[in-house]
Formats: sequence, C-alpha cells, structure tokens
Amino acid sequence: MNNEKALQDLIQCFNDSPHPSFKVTNYFQIYSDLFAYLRGLDCTFIETGILNGGSLFMWRKWLGEKARIIGVDLNPAAKKWEEFGFKIYIGDQGDPVFWQNFFREIGRFDVLLDDGGHQSFQQIVTLAEAVKAAKNKCIIAIEDTCTSFFKEFSRHHEHSFLEYAKDSTDTLLAKTSEFFPGQFPQIGNPKIEEQFSSVYSIQFYSGLVAYSIDPVVQERPKLVWNHLPKSEPASDYRYEGTSSAMVEWPDLFTEQKIIVKGGGA
Repeated sequence: MNNEKALQDLIQCFNDSPHPSFKVTNYFQIYSDLFAYLRGLDCTFIETGILNGGSLFMWRKWLGEKARIIGVDLNPAAKKWEEFGFKIYIGDQGDPVFWQNFFREIGRFDVLLDDGGHQSFQQIVTLAEAVKAAKNKCIIAIEDTCTSFFKEFSRHHEHSFLEYAKDSTDTLLAKTSEFFPGQFPQIGNPKIEEQFSSVYSIQFYSGLVAYSIDPVVQERPKLVWNHLPKSEPASDYRYEGTSSAMVEWPDLFTEQKIIVKGGGA
C-alpha cells in the first residue's frame, strides 16, 4: 500500500464523512502509519468517544467494507449509530468491569483507538484492560495525551496518563534483565511485568501514544554470537574517555543543565 495514497485517502474520507467530526491535523499521518496495513482486510476497529458519529463513517470508508467498526460511548444516544451498521456499546471507560465484559463479548480486535473522556484514569483503565484482553497482534492507541497537562484534569496530580505511559516503557526491558546478572535492578513487581509482557513497542507521537501488541514477544530473548571470536574479545574502552557530560535536560517547564556521570556508584 502506497503510504502517501493511504494518507490522502484518509483525509478525503474525513472530509467526505456525512456527519461531523474533528481531528488534530497531525493525527492523520499517525493513523495512516499505524493502521493502513488493515485496509481491505477483515478486521475489528474499536473507537471510544463517538460524539457526532463522523469518525465512524471515516474509518469504515477508509478501512473498507470488511472492517467491523465498533464504537464505545457513555452517552446512550450513541446507540442511534447502529442504524448505519455500526456496533455500539454504551459503558463507562473508567470502569474495568465494563471493559472485561466488553472484550469477553467481542473477542479479538485489531485496533483500539481511545478518543473518549481523556481523563488520565479513563485512559489508563482503557489501556490496561485492553492490554490484558489482547490475544493477537494489535494496536492500542491513546490520543489527546496533551490532557495530562490540562488544569481541567489536574486532580491526577503526578499520576497522569503520560507518566503512566513513560513508566510502562521500563517493562520493555524486563525480558533482558537476566542478560547481565547483578547489574539490572531486582524486579519487585512481577505482576506488572506479566501484564505488559505482550507489548512489543510503545511509540510516542505528538498527542498520541501507541502500544503494539504481539504475543510472540513473550518469549524471552537470548544473547547470541554470529560466531565465536577466535581470540580474546576486543578490549572495552567505554571508561577510557571523559567521565561525565553537561547536558540540557529535556524538561519542558524548567530550564536545567545537568551533569550526567558515567560508571557505577
């Protein structure tokens, strides 16, 4: 599939939708990069947050008639979109039990795109329950992550969705913790390691975080040589150069220069 054509087709489908919808312009490229591989396939695409219904039509036209488009919303009025062939579930995305029942009923899915309430606890619960339910290769994308900084939603304090997402990137390294005995910190939360064990990658975009799920990655990786060296391995010179560096720390809200030191304690 030509990426540029997929992108232009998506924008056209957005403009041609018979009902209103609004999107951030840079999202179209992200959607195209993440979801274009599903076009024309028998797939299940879930979107939380329906509002005026326009995006449901956009996704169906762009993905093709084989796609099963499912909408999730708390507003009972959203059920009216079932008249147009969409499956609509009414429920509270901040309630784990809702999601557990939902995933039990729909079975496998290929994409869950969260454009719902945008409060951190809602985004976190949606992500966590979708990760637990995913049994096949799929993508879980949480959008409008700028709300982690909004005053309107600030009761999450330091526990915003973006902080949750950043911390969850540590789970990607859990499978390699055995490579270097005594170096990696002791994993004290094996439950969360297991929960995220099928996450293959976590991609951060402007306004969106995407989790790629692939159950195959649950197998622990191994260190391998392409062939054993015939003599002693090359000397490690990592500590022969400078021992620290002054860096501009990427803190958006405070200008900081930090000395980052090398080596151990």
